[in-house]
Amino acid sequence: MRSGRPLRWFHEVENRLDIVVGTVDGILNALTLASRSFLGHGHVITYTLAFRVGMAAGLTTLFVFFVAHYAQERTALVGIERELNLRPSSHMSATALGRKALVNSALGAMLAAVCGLAGSMTPLLLAMILPGPSWLGLLATLALLALMGVALAGTVHGSRVAWGMALFMGGGVLAYIGLELGLVQ
Repeated sequence: MRSGRPLRWFHEVENRLDIVVGTVDGILNALTLASRSFLGHGHVITYTLAFRVGMAAGLTTLFVFFVAHYAQERTALVGIERELNLRPSSHMSATALGRKALVNSALGAMLAAVCGLAGSMTPLLLAMILPGPSWLGLLATLALLALMGVALAGTVHGSRVAWGMALFMGGGVLAYIGLELGLVQ
């Protein structure tokens, strides 16, 4: 059950998917959308660009995660109805449990969206504040992804090297795809 206190959300295992996917998706969105800017071939990275990319990432994450969470919650309610041999006409989604499923879905989606917003703005803000060429922001972002992989490996008892390299390489591939697509020019 989701806690109503936002700071506790970050420590609860059931929120890990929202936090990890929201953050990683946000970072990957920034790499894909603004890779030309990271390499100095597109728009100069500004607060406005960071905000626009962040809002796009956050809002799409909000929608996708709400739909996914709500479908999962409703599926669980249908399973309970079957287990209890309730009539087909009885819908637990119309009860307090249904309203709780709706609220839990909205809370999970908001957490993922905030993480997506932060994840997508961080690389662009890094590129703005790091002295030197803008590609240092790209390198810093890939290093950030690698560090996230190392941290995730620790929580799932995986190989820190494998997880770190997988996220680093995945980010690099998506940055290259974004460069080739030239989305933000």
